[in-house]
Order: sequence, then structure tokens, then C-alpha cells
Amino acid sequence: MAEEELQTYRRCIGQQLEELELLSSIYCAAGELQLLDAGVVADFNEFLEENKDKPTAASLLSHLEYVVKLSLPAKQSVEVRVELPHLYPILEQPLVSVHTPLLGKSKEQRLKIDMEQYQSQRRQEDDEPYIFQLLSWLQEYIEELIKRPAAEFVETSAEPDQPPDQPKPAASQLERIWIYSHHIKSTAKRQELIRQARQLQLTGFSRPGKPGIICVEGEAENVQTFWRTIRALRWQKISLVRTEPRQRRRGFEDFSEQLFNAAEGVMNMGQFIRFLEEHGFGYMKSELFGLA
Repeated sequence: MAEEELQTYRRCIGQQLEELELLSSIYCAAGELQLLDAGVVADFNEFLEENKDKPTAASLLSHLEYVVKLSLPAKQSVEVRVELPHLYPILEQPLVSVHTPLLGKSKEQRLKIDMEQYQSQRRQEDDEPYIFQLLSWLQEYIEELIKRPAAEFVETSAEPDQPPDQPKPAASQLERIWIYSHHIKSTAKRQELIRQARQLQLTGFSRPGKPGIICVEGEAENVQTFWRTIRALRWQKISLVRTEPRQRRRGFEDFSEQLFNAAEGVMNMGQFIRFLEEHGFGYMKSELFGLA
């Protein structure tokens, strides 16, 4: 890892730990703040104490994740789950999700949209941590959102003054891509593939080992964002094997890591071919491996 890149990681990790200390002092009641893996804090401190000339970030195998319980009137509460990528707050945005039975589907969708806008605005303003500000905004916003009638957020299929024969907007286009890598062994990369795919609401799979195979499908814009993001990581060799635009349906229900190991990470080809055929992608054995 280059010195400049290493210093960026150090700055981000240091800010994340300082912000966690602040949050722990604010949300200090029992059950208000819960670390999902307390060992990450020790790993981060170890990383910061390493010799500055050390070329790797071996201690950064996991992300800092925690859940904050926000209190609402009438003894109600919502849980906010926060996952911080290693380069938050300078280069990456946190992954924040709200879990509560108090909101219906339409209100949850509005909350998601407005929260993304809030984060985007904060990201443009500066590169300082802002989780506390986001939590404060969420607490106030959700209180007001609960009071508003659900009918206010129900989307209609057409505007009232829209003519009956007005063409409907085109449906979002699904796309699928297949990626071939010389190998996928890094735990950090494996976690990043899963995180990016789930963040972008993509389905498919990644196959770590040698060779590494990745398939993602979903909204075309999100698929291309995924490809641009992971291509920017350090690879010995990575290439886009096939793009399948204008798909009518998805071939996978979620995104997961699939292992087909024979020994030492080498792919068990028979298992993998059966996996492709079971999902209707038997034709990819030729595209990926030149097999008839």
C-alpha cells in the first residue's frame, strides 16, 4: 500500500474511532449502542499503532458496525444499524439502515430516499464524520414521519390530469454481467464484493479462489456502478467477460459467496458447471473456460 493511501486509511480509521467514543458517551444507557464486533476496535487500534512504513493494512479485515437505539415518544424506539467502510468519512459513505415496525412500506421508502439525500448533502459539504448529526436528524424526522398519514406517501400510477392513453414510463432495465479474475483470495476484497452488491441491491454470486468468478444482475445503472467500483481495486488480472442487457428477470434471489473448492482454493469444475446449469447459465462454461 502506497504511503499516501496508507495515511488516508489512518486518518479515516482514527476519525471513526473518535466518533465512536463520542457516540458511546452520548448513547450510554444500557442497550442504546451495541457494537456488533468489539474486536474490530482492537484491530483498528493495532493498525494505527503499526509502523508507518508498513506496506499493508492487514489489520483491516472487518468494518466497524454498530446499532444505535433511538428513543421516541410513548416509550417507542427504532434501531439504526451503521456500517462504516474503511474510507469513511473522506471517500466513502456509511451504510445506514433503519429497522422498526412503526413505519409502513410507503413511509420506509420515503425515509430511505430522504436519508440518502441527507447523506449526499453532508458528503458534499465536508469530509468530517457525521453519524451523530445523522442520528439526531433521524430521530426528529421519524417522529414527524410517524404522525403523517400513510396515504400521503402512496404513489399513484398516473397523475390526475394525465390522459388515459399517455404512454407509461419505460420499466427499469435489468442487466447481468460476468467477471473473470485471476484469483480472489483477499478477505477484504471478498467482503467488499458482498457489501457493494447488497448496497446496490444486486443479485448473483462471487466465487473466491483461483480463478475468481463474479456474476451480478439488477438495475443497469447499479450493475455498471458495481463494475466501476470493484475494477478500481487492485487485481492481478480482472476482465468483463459478458454483458447481458435488457434482461426480463433475475436468475438469482440474492447475492452470496459460492465455494466450489477441490483443494487449496482450486475450483471444482464439475460442481461449478452444475451450479451454472441449475440456474440456467450452462452457456457460460464456454464463455468463461472455453468448454463445449
